[in-house]
Amino acid sequence: MKKMIKLATAAMLMALPAGGQVAAQNTSVDWDIVTKIRDEGFNRSKVMETVQYLTDVIGPRLSGSPQMQQASEWTRDTLAAWGMDNARLEGFEFGPGWSSEHTVVKMTSPRTSQLYARAMSWHPGTDGVVNGDVVYAPMSSKADFEKYKGTLKGKIVMVDKVRPQREPSNQVFTRRSDEEIANRLDFSIPTGEAEDPMKWWSNYLGFFHEREQFLRSEGALVMVRNSPRNAMLLDANAYQHATGMNAEIPAVGMAAEHYNRLKRLIDLDKTVSLSVEVKAQFHTEDTKTYNTLADIDGETDEVVLVGAHLDSWHLGDGAVDNAAGSAVAMEAMRIIKTLGVKPKRTIRIGLWSGEEQGYFGSQAYVLDHLVSRPQSDNERYKYAGTYEKHYNMFPMEKKPSYNKFSAYYNLDNGSGKIRGIYAEQNSAAGHIFKSWLEPFHDLGAKHVTLNDTGGTDHEPFDDIGLPGFQFMQDSLDYSTRLHHTQVDTYDHVYEKDLKQAAVIMASFLWHTAQMDTLMPREPEPKKVTYQ
Repeated sequence: MKKMIKLATAAMLMALPAGGQVAAQNTSVDWDIVTKIRDEGFNRSKVMETVQYLTDVIGPRLSGSPQMQQASEWTRDTLAAWGMDNARLEGFEFGPGWSSEHTVVKMTSPRTSQLYARAMSWHPGTDGVVNGDVVYAPMSSKADFEKYKGTLKGKIVMVDKVRPQREPSNQVFTRRSDEEIANRLDFSIPTGEAEDPMKWWSNYLGFFHEREQFLRSEGALVMVRNSPRNAMLLDANAYQHATGMNAEIPAVGMAAEHYNRLKRLIDLDKTVSLSVEVKAQFHTEDTKTYNTLADIDGETDEVVLVGAHLDSWHLGDGAVDNAAGSAVAMEAMRIIKTLGVKPKRTIRIGLWSGEEQGYFGSQAYVLDHLVSRPQSDNERYKYAGTYEKHYNMFPMEKKPSYNKFSAYYNLDNGSGKIRGIYAEQNSAAGHIFKSWLEPFHDLGAKHVTLNDTGGTDHEPFDDIGLPGFQFMQDSLDYSTRLHHTQVDTYDHVYEKDLKQAAVIMASFLWHTAQMDTLMPREPEPKKVTYQ
């Protein structure tokens, strides 16, 4: 769900001054507890064991799939075994699960060749081998449908454009220098009128449905998508998971190099034929998917929350996206529990499902525990998910736990070490974070920016006026080759980085739990009328 844009509501919030609430409470560092956290986290860590079980043993965790359910139950049971209080699962409506056993795609004419492709999520299997000629019919909007009416029956259809050839970048793995980060710390002042953040996303989702329905109505056999990456990296993500809205035509995502070859052969007036076999199934016995929750009970029922999304896409093993973040959150909880200290506030972990489809798990938590918001009946949101339709809807009614919520911390930008934190325009929180990062300057974590960041599960909290934060991380090879691809495996997770992140996360959780008052908040969101 990394392409979701930052909600305009949150972007418009004004930052609080650094005085007042900050000056009235003790936010100093407890150096003794930091020493104990570092000792436990560096010398007796279980973070890599957790990542390995989630990836090598369980594997990809598509929301609603049997593997996602296995991961939810395993994390619950593991947290309970580590001594957490009230380890539990909380379900929410999602739609049919889906899984795929195998995908075999071969070119049979004008020559034979094994092609590299995988089934698109939430598309049916082929019920055996399907043979057909290939048609290149790129469609990027509904206006393109008219061009191909009456030409697709019995065809295997390539629906994406071939991209122009470009020189590849050789910079695959990167760590951010302090100078590079410093150049990004200056606050970016919002400009222009607010735009409806759900309009773009709903249109994006809607076109998946409309194109698939058009192909089915025209009698196409199989849809073929072009991978957005080169170097044989695959991306086969589709979003038609809601009950009654599942795709009805088989679809595969194909490596760009093989997709391009098919197009070149068609341009030479060659008859290009494929054989396609996809074994896939929908899981309808339980249309809910589940969040994992567990607590370290505090002296009060005020809550500090740490989280990451446990779900992944189906191609790789979901290692850096986001077994890494889930393992860090679990490890931070384990470290604190192992110290045998009781926090002032309850410290809770939330491992979310449905993030890749639209923050569904974290949104479900927000709506179940913190606020009530009406659901939009706007036609433009027709294809948006159930929980997405609550975005920016008013009146926003607070539940009792809203005023007992301190802060939410998230990790979801790969397995790179923490370099700082996004304070989300909250000047008061940013002032506190500078102090809390001081014990970790020797680990490369020094930076606080008031800028927003998007694309992670902190947003549903931030968007209702509660402190929600995402840590700033080293990029490594997250964006260049791992994110949502088949090579997102344990091999690309770095032990030192995850240990560092878990130690910092544990320290932030402890210090937030021990503050004299709740974490300072931004002004509450106000209703925005979009054009």
